[in-house]
Amino acid sequence: MEDTFKKVIIKDLIMRYNRQALYLENDALLRGKKVAIVGIGALGSVAAELLVRAGIGWIILIDRDSVELSNLQRQSLFDENDVGKMKAIQAKEHLDKINSDVTVEAFSEDLDYENIDLINADLVLDCTDNLETRHLINEYCNKKKIKWIYSGAIQNRGFIFNVIPDNACFNCIVKAKHGVETCDTVGVLNSITHTIGSLQVNEAVKLLLNKDYEKDLMHINLENNEIKKLKVNKDSECEVCNGNYEYLSGKQENKLIKLCGTGKYQIKGDFDFEGLKKRFGKEGDVIILDNLTIFKNRVLVKAKDEAEAKSLYSKFIGA
Repeated sequence: MEDTFKKVIIKDLIMRYNRQALYLENDALLRGKKVAIVGIGALGSVAAELLVRAGIGWIILIDRDSVELSNLQRQSLFDENDVGKMKAIQAKEHLDKINSDVTVEAFSEDLDYENIDLINADLVLDCTDNLETRHLINEYCNKKKIKWIYSGAIQNRGFIFNVIPDNACFNCIVKAKHGVETCDTVGVLNSITHTIGSLQVNEAVKLLLNKDYEKDLMHINLENNEIKKLKVNKDSECEVCNGNYEYLSGKQENKLIKLCGTGKYQIKGDFDFEGLKKRFGKEGDVIILDNLTIFKNRVLVKAKDEAEAKSLYSKFIGA
């Protein structure tokens, strides 16, 4: 009976991946790989779905935000029923229905120097919307010798770069610590996010199977359907390559940041979470109020500007 059951499982696996296996000689190796995806928005939702459908054995989803109506224009893993709910949790729910053979773990966390070990995997995909998190990922992966793939998309253009241990790191090419343009300020087309997300997964499969990968920084512009490849050289004076990890030490952490959403801010702080649960008559790991979503060490605040966000935080959190 047990042998028959095993044969059925093997047959189902062969059927599920047979079109992929016709092209990828070592397709079965993907079942033993672990990939962490940081940011489950426009890029991350595309990447997560493709990797789960490809049969990557273990996927880690990390995102600090909730689904907004404006996300649905490009974040294809979500639907209207997900609005207001945490992205990582809802993404897992959808992905589990797509491929139950894949282990999917979801963390509604703000990735920082204290929980950075969440991305300890065979490969890390950067699908974030800010430079601070990318520098944190870069330092961790540099220290741990983990491969990761930088991706970014804005308006109708995007970038992809494979960051490989002992080669040029992200800090070698991007010294800036804070970005200027975001999808919240200049907009983004869903066609570019799907293009970049698909290309990122294409590179991910190459790296996971130890196949030849793209060495250059790719720039894609859908205005004229142009793809440029830019040579990247390792900077001998790069602080990260020389073992100076400011983000991993917590020196660069921002307590208040504006998220790439409609009037949403994140404020980190030390407060009595259990006391707040009693005060507001709530249970569980999240307290949801009209304009605030409160976690154990951070708060998402809907406000028109930073001053109002601070005011609401002070009024309801009392710190």
